[in-house]
Parts: sequence; C-alpha cells; structure tokens
Amino acid sequence: MDLNTQQEVHLSQYWNVIRKRWKVAAAIVLVVMIGTFLASYFSKPLYQSWIQIEVEEESQNVTIEDLFGIASSDQEFLQTQYELLKSRGLAMRVIEDHKLLNDRDFYGPGVEGKTKAEIDQITQAMAGGLLGGVNIAPKHGTNLIVITYTGSSPKLAQKIAEAWGDSFMRMTIAKKLDSVRQATEFLSQQIATVQANLEESRQDLLSYGKSKGIISVDEGSNVTLQKLGKLNTDVTSAQGDMYDKQARYNSIQSTAPETVAQQDATVIHLNEELSRLQRDFNAKRAQYTEAHPVMQDLAQQIEKTKLARAAAVREAYSRALEEARAQVSAASSREGSVRSAYEQQRTEAQRLNVDAAKYFDLRMAVDSKQTLLAALQKQLNETQVTARLRGSASSNVHWVDHAETPGSRINLSMKKNLQTAFPLGLFLGFAAIFFLEYMDRSIKTPEELERVTKFASLGVIPAAGTISRQYGYNYSYGRASGPQLRAVDAPPEEKPSPGIELLPHLDARSPVSEAYRAFRTSLLLASANSPKIIVITSSFAREGKTTTSVNLATVLAQMGKPVLLIDADLRRPRLQKVFPGKLNLGIVNYLAANIPFEDTVQPTQVPNLSVVLSGPIPPNPSELLASDRMKHLIQELREKYAFVIFDSPPVLAVTDAIVLAASADGVVLTVHGGYTPRELVQRSAERLRLSNIPVLGALLNNLDLQQYGYTYRKSYYDYYDSNQDNAERRGQRADGRR
Repeated sequence: MDLNTQQEVHLSQYWNVIRKRWKVAAAIVLVVMIGTFLASYFSKPLYQSWIQIEVEEESQNVTIEDLFGIASSDQEFLQTQYELLKSRGLAMRVIEDHKLLNDRDFYGPGVEGKTKAEIDQITQAMAGGLLGGVNIAPKHGTNLIVITYTGSSPKLAQKIAEAWGDSFMRMTIAKKLDSVRQATEFLSQQIATVQANLEESRQDLLSYGKSKGIISVDEGSNVTLQKLGKLNTDVTSAQGDMYDKQARYNSIQSTAPETVAQQDATVIHLNEELSRLQRDFNAKRAQYTEAHPVMQDLAQQIEKTKLARAAAVREAYSRALEEARAQVSAASSREGSVRSAYEQQRTEAQRLNVDAAKYFDLRMAVDSKQTLLAALQKQLNETQVTARLRGSASSNVHWVDHAETPGSRINLSMKKNLQTAFPLGLFLGFAAIFFLEYMDRSIKTPEELERVTKFASLGVIPAAGTISRQYGYNYSYGRASGPQLRAVDAPPEEKPSPGIELLPHLDARSPVSEAYRAFRTSLLLASANSPKIIVITSSFAREGKTTTSVNLATVLAQMGKPVLLIDADLRRPRLQKVFPGKLNLGIVNYLAANIPFEDTVQPTQVPNLSVVLSGPIPPNPSELLASDRMKHLIQELREKYAFVIFDSPPVLAVTDAIVLAASADGVVLTVHGGYTPRELVQRSAERLRLSNIPVLGALLNNLDLQQYGYTYRKSYYDYYDSNQDNAERRGQRADGRR
C-alpha cells in the first residue's frame, strides 16, 4: 500500500501545521534576532576604500631570464602580479614607505623610542593584519586590478588603499632597476671570460700551424679538395644518368609493343597504308559483294598489310629494348669509373688533411669564441642604450582610479541588521516547522487514518487536556500522569479513578465523554447488523486500547443494556487496575480450571456493566483463547449479554488478538493520534486483512487537538463547555436565592 497517495491539499492544512509548531518558529526567530542584536552591538564599524590600477606586460630590458630563454605567457605574468599584490613583502613595504607605524589609527602605541629590531618585529606582526584587510580582485579579460582595503576608520581605509598601489608601483620600478643591474653585471663578466679564452685559442692555432707547416685549409686554395669536389659532382651526375637509363629500360619492358613502336617510321607507313586500304574496301562495298574478285583482292592486301605491320611493331620494340639495355650498361660503366676516381681522390685528400684536421678544429674554436664575444658585446650595448631611452625608473603599472574617503560603513547598522534578520528568522522558522512536519510519520487526521488502513474511521478521541483548561482530573491513556481534567464530585461510596478510564460515568457531560458516545454511534452503525462481540486491539502497547475498552463498555452500558467487559490480555492485564476485585479469579480460571463462568463475573460501579478480569497469567495464552471452550463461551455470552467487549493484546506483538477476533463480530483498531508511526498502523491493518478478520473500523485515540490544529474543537467542545458553565452558574444563583 502506498502511504504517499496523492490527495488534495488545502491551505488550512498548512495553517494547522503552523499553529501546531508555532513555538519552534518563534524560538528560531528569537534566536536569530538575539544573535543579530549581539553581533551588531559588539561589531566594530568598518569602512572600505578601493583603487584601480592597470598592469601592462611591456617589453622589458634584458634580464637574467631573457639570457637563459625563460619565457612566460601573459596569463602567467598577470597571475604573478596578483600574487605579488597579496604578498607579505609588499605589506611590509607599505608600512615602511608610508610610515604607518606612526599613524595612531593604524598602530595605536606608536614606535617612539623603539629600537630598529623592535620596529622590524612590529612591522612583521602588523603585516599579517594589514593583509587581512586587503582584497585583490582582477577584472576578467582585462589587465585591470581592483584593490580594496577595509579598515576601522574612513581616513585609514583611504590611506592604505592609496598606499598599496603606490608601493606596488615603487616595487615594480625597483625590481626593473635590479634586473637591469644584474643583466649588466652578468654580461660584463661573461665578456671578460670569453676574451681571455679567445686569446688563448688564437695562440694555440698559430703554434700548431707553424709546427705542421699549414698555411690554409680553405677550400678555395686547396687543389686536393677542389678535385675531390669536382669528382663528387661527376659521381652524382653519373649515378643520376644511370638511374635515368635504368628507368627508361624498365619503362620499355612494362610498356606494350604497340605503344613503344608507334613512333617508328615503318610502323607509321604501314598504318597509313592499312588505313587507305580500309577506306577503299569500305567505299567499294557499296558496288560489289564480298565475293567479287575486286573485294577479295582488297581483303588479301589488307591482311598482308596487317601481318607486315605486326612484324614491324615487333622489330621496332626489340630494337628499342636493346638500345635501352645498351644505354644502361654504358651509364653503369661510366658511374663505376667515376666512383673509382672519386675514392682514390678522397683517400689522397684524407691523407693530406690529417694534420690539417686539428688546425681546422682550432680555427673553428677561435671563430666560435669571436662570434660569442660579438653577441655579448652587442647585447650589453643594447641593454645600456634601451635602459637610457626608455628610462628604467618608469613603471608598467598605471593608475586608473585613486582611493576616495568612504562616506559610510559597509557593515550595516543594528536597525538594518535586525530588519534583515527578522524575515530570515521567519524563513528558517517556517522551514524548520515544515521539516519537522515532514519527519513526523504519525497519523493525525481521520482521513489519513482511513487512507493508511483502508478501514472506516470510527471517530476521534481527543486528549482531555486539549479540550478545556478547566478540568482537574489526572488522566493518562495507559499511563499515570498527564494533563488535567475538570474535578467531578464522586459518590460517597466511590473514589474517583486516577485516570481517564470511566470518565463517561464520572463526568457524563464532558467533551471526552461525548467523543466516546460519538464513537459508540459510529461503531453500532459500522455494519448492517449491530455487532455484539467486539475486540479492541492496537498496533503495539500504550496506545490506549484498555482505556478505549473501558469507556466503550461504559457508554454502551449507559444505553440500559447489559454489557460485559473481559480482559483478554492474558500477558499484561490492566483491567484489574481500573476495577479492583478478585485479582486471582478471571477468564483464565474458567478456561484452564473449569470454574463456572458465573463465578468469574464481577459487578462494577457502572450500572449494567460487568467485568471479567484475566486472572493468573497462564503459560499458554494463545492456546487458551483459541480453545473450543472459549468459542463455546462466546456463543453463550452472545445470548446473555447485549454487548461483550474484549480488551486484547496488540496485533503486532502476539497473535492473541487475531485468534480471539476470529470468533468475534468485529475488531476495532485503536491508533494513538500523533504518536503511532503510520508504517506500523499499515502493517497492523494488513495483518488483520490477510487473516480475514472482520474489522469494524479504526479509532484515532488520545489526539492533541491544540497541537494538530482541529478547528471544530471551538465550534463544538468550547461551545459545549460554555453551555455547561452557564448551567452551573444558573444553579449557583438559584441556590443563593434559596
């Protein structure tokens, strides 16, 4: 069964939820308001000032990074600037550049008389607090950065915001000057080192040339190398020619003879002759038949010409292939002879240049060092000239907006904070209310009871304390404490019951008594034939089934018919607490000891109502209730009494109620309103339904009407109380007149 079946939701249901739990919302609103008040009362006024700067990535002078090829992207550059703006070093520079330790608004004690070490220690300590008030916010997609400072006074906020931008510009200029200085020093050191190495290499080159008699190793003045170069060119040319001839030979081999021979003069002549004969043959076909001698003569000439042409094609193809083969052979011979001459010349060149190899290496080293020295000198000159032209004291950080003195505080005043906190508290309160309502899985309305159990709702028994504040009796549904009922004078021979049991007898005009009478009416009309044997049960203990049994039997007895109330809860009997009597004599004695049933029936203070207690607790209660003697007893009681009420154990705990209900006219399922989880109620109803037990309906018991927002309590119960109070006042005035 689906517990979440869609049903119509009325606005009054939401209002009832709010009325039920309004104290939760009020408490949350109160806590939020008090918290806001305390936070506003103890908070210091804060002021905020901001500046806006632009950071450009200019083409800087040569730095150490440039010398080693360390490049960075625009995004990395801007991210570096953001981190520098949030650095502790910049915060300390702001304090030092603008003498903030002498500003009483920033550092109250001042630094007069302090040593340098103490001032440095104070600066480091204050830098952390200064960073806490600064916020760096880059504007996406631009080079603009907004720097905001939040301080305790308008003047201080404006001063530090302005100082932050100024010190950052100074820091970038200092960094640029330091970078140029480092680059210049590095270049000067490298130039001196290269010059010394160059001079040493030149001396080594001259000494080696003199010892080996080497004048020059340049190709322009070396005959051996020139000849070697010419032979190398000839080898390449011969090799290329051979590859061409081989390719032509391979092409002829893979080409059809017709294609190769199509340029041959004989083949061309025969093709022309064959075409002429074909034309004559086609022209004379219109005059002669193919058997005519003229036509046969032409056909023979055409066939001879085709044979001659085929022979000419074969001859031309063979001649072209042989010519190509001869050319390949000649090119291969030429390539071999040129390569042999080249190898000989290379061996001679290697032999002649063994001594020149080291000379060449020494000369290359001298040339490399000369090139490096020229590059370093050029770089040094460009660095110095560029620094003078651009001005190293200029910054790539520019002002966009200067700081202004704030006109008002950023943390709102107490009045505004409270105005904001009140709706917030209401929202949180209502959210808590509906969250608690959502988590409440109990049954609170007759409609919900019918939807969960699929049984008819026989009524609602209100918790007595929710009807009126005038009552004085202590009551409980199965417990000994709870709200109060109105005091009622008991007969001299009786003592009032400490609970709500027997309330319809003790105070017949009370609203709770009226609720039980309404329950009686619904029960008698629940079926076509008025039920006589009725079993009262519940899902689990402490739901008020005993109270329901007693009060139902009482209102039935008030109809003037004999009623018998039997305590069938043989495991945990409670009727003996309501009807003191022979505790060791009851239904168990009849079923187990064969004692006459009339001996177990005891009278009560309620007219027409008799009671049978449970007696001693047996070891086998289910077997006793399912015995034939019990079934025979029920048949006898049906003839003797108008109504028989059984107070049975809970359905989910044991099987006693189901065993007993199998012989009864019907079962009433008692549900503690606003307490019993609907899943347990659904399980109990399903268990009764699967056992084929006739169910008369379900009763919503002990429901707090004030908590669950029943509106009809004012339209009936309060009206009933007012009429009762008016009648009592009229009786008191009549007694006074007498």
